[in-house]
Amino acid sequence: MRFGFRAGNSTHHQAMASILDDINQTAVYIPYQEEEARGDHDSYTLFPDRDLPNGYELRLEGYRAAWLKLLTRIQDLTRALHAPVVDKVAELVNKSYIDILPGLPYTELPVISVSTNGASSSLPDEITSQLEGRDDDALFGDANGGHLVTHILPSDCPNVPSAMKTLVTGFITKYEQELGSGKRKAGNAVSMMDLSLLQAWFDALLRVRGIVNSSVYVTNSTDGNENEIRLVIVLHDFEQFEPLILQDLFEICSLAIPRLPFVFVLLSASPLSPSYIHTSYPRRILSLLQIRTCVFPWSIDVLHELLLKTFFDVDFEPELMIGPVQIDFLVDFFERHSVSLDSLVSILQLAYMKHFEEPLTVFLQNEQLGSSDTGNSVLGEPASFGFLEALFTRLHNTRDTGNQNEWLNTSIDGLLSTVRTARETFQSRVRLLRVALQMILLIRTFMISEGYKVEATLAELMCGALRGRIQNVTKYLCTMVKKLRNEQINRLLPELRNFFASLPENVRGAEKAISSRIDTAFSARDDEVPVVAGLLSEWLLAYFEERIISLEDTPLWDIWYTGSTPFPADLLNPSIRASILAGLLRPQEFSTSVAANGRSIHNAGDDGEDEDDSLMHMPDTSILFQRYLESGKMINVYDWFESFAVVLEEQRRHRQGTQIRNLPDRNGRPPTPLTPRTPQTPSRHGRGGKGRQRKGQDSDEPPEQQAEENTEENWRLKIQARFIRALHELDYVGFIRHTGRRADHVMRTVFDAPVSV
Repeated sequence: MRFGFRAGNSTHHQAMASILDDINQTAVYIPYQEEEARGDHDSYTLFPDRDLPNGYELRLEGYRAAWLKLLTRIQDLTRALHAPVVDKVAELVNKSYIDILPGLPYTELPVISVSTNGASSSLPDEITSQLEGRDDDALFGDANGGHLVTHILPSDCPNVPSAMKTLVTGFITKYEQELGSGKRKAGNAVSMMDLSLLQAWFDALLRVRGIVNSSVYVTNSTDGNENEIRLVIVLHDFEQFEPLILQDLFEICSLAIPRLPFVFVLLSASPLSPSYIHTSYPRRILSLLQIRTCVFPWSIDVLHELLLKTFFDVDFEPELMIGPVQIDFLVDFFERHSVSLDSLVSILQLAYMKHFEEPLTVFLQNEQLGSSDTGNSVLGEPASFGFLEALFTRLHNTRDTGNQNEWLNTSIDGLLSTVRTARETFQSRVRLLRVALQMILLIRTFMISEGYKVEATLAELMCGALRGRIQNVTKYLCTMVKKLRNEQINRLLPELRNFFASLPENVRGAEKAISSRIDTAFSARDDEVPVVAGLLSEWLLAYFEERIISLEDTPLWDIWYTGSTPFPADLLNPSIRASILAGLLRPQEFSTSVAANGRSIHNAGDDGEDEDDSLMHMPDTSILFQRYLESGKMINVYDWFESFAVVLEEQRRHRQGTQIRNLPDRNGRPPTPLTPRTPQTPSRHGRGGKGRQRKGQDSDEPPEQQAEENTEENWRLKIQARFIRALHELDYVGFIRHTGRRADHVMRTVFDAPVSV
């Protein structure tokens, strides 16, 4: 983390000074700001020869708009998936302490175990909002009528006193505005971990709200009201809690109920069977609990449903369409690694980011780049000629004709009009493709319900439709339609008619031909069934062949469609070992100082430079790692240091020679470079001691020579410091292992590292 101030902002300095002077502040965050912000973003483009001057800003703006639209859709679908779980938890909380089984010697502590495997991270917030009554219905009712909810994390419970303090203060601090913040006397104050304090606070809160809980005044009440307030405690990552601590917590809370109507909600990532709480907690504790379970119904079908309702729904049109490669990666990733909805969001976001590296994606939403004046002004600049040439090449294939400058005779408005036409063509084709795929899924579902077997999965159907290679499935379905009986045809035709009747207005007109044919078949369904089924099968097959076409056949498809672009899996699940080795062997490729041509300034040398020249441009850790690879299993630290010092001497000699060559003489001509004095490498045994100090005191050398020796001494100390720092970095990463047999030796831990990456 870097820290610093930007000069000139007095208001910010005054605010920060007041924070620094506050003795109650234990830590202060000072955000780092660059002193001189760069005005250009040349380093953010991978194609500088065919990008716009402000292409980065335009693509970033387009990405934000496209991703926000998709994210909003995914969040709406996620809330719909969470709704049954949230409603079930709210129902169990409302029914706690009601209809208690008679004959129990004590009241059981209600515990609701929620299996969050596959759910989104927003599920706890949705549960809290529902329990507290912060939903839409609360606007027309009592805003303070909901339950009281607090959250406890595993890090909050290192021991039982801390757990009790977190529980008590969690309720008091969250709802202290209703009671006000009164001062407590230190002498008569109750401990913050005492449930008596929570009992007094809860009674005062009920009096403020004007609510009387029957369970508060009746010790063993079997009749209750679902509208009574409960104290809900949400335990996040239940498996991460120490079981011994939670055992004491459950036992203490069970002694305070029902006067304090506690309800525990356990957010568990483990599967329902076997239950983690039953396998990890003794029967003595389980007998105190009334455990209810609530499971999020996750399966691969949930992923298919999200993809269908996001990218293949006729009522929703995303700005960017993902390709079959992304769908295959999503299905494979969810089947092999993670089943979380948050992983789906991360993968789609990475796919969107990767897509907007292409310069032509500035036309994703508007070919005018915001307005007609903005588009003409930006595209009319000389710096945009490379972009225009690449655009014209894509549109007219000038590389085949050999006329590379034909785009100069084309107006900008003409190019933008062509882009607008390409967008309308692509959007129309995608829209009709969605309708055709939904029809295929409707017929597939009908066939499965009738007992027919369809081997193609939903993911295969989606990918096949995008590639235009779904003929086998469509032919099979149409063959099955041809063989349907009279009662089956009578059930299928109404479903097809209702499907076309529910289409949006912008699609219904384009599908008028097939819709009219289905109406004809519906009106003639009482006639000869084989004839009607045969005609319907032929119509559907011709319709599918016309609509299911690869999206990559449209002009400029890669602006609105990811296509077969490989998914950047390394960004989602990077190889740590390969990344570390690549960073040490080729550090210039990870440098932020990238020139306009995409090459690092540290790699500006010729391609034929030898190994010593390449080491001169590397940082200390990479130099030490190169010598590390050349050694055996045991490394002599002093020999390692000597080889490291030789490279630093070469760097110093090269730097001094460059500085001398750059200094002009009196006539303006550079002088002949002088060879700097080569310092000796420090010996294994230090040269310091009383004899050397006496020699320095009795020396009659001139001051210039003494100053030079002091400089050399400082340089040798600097070499040692740089070596120790680089050695510690390799030790921290885990490349060396210390041995007790030889104090001046270390052992290698990596032997199969490549010489170059």
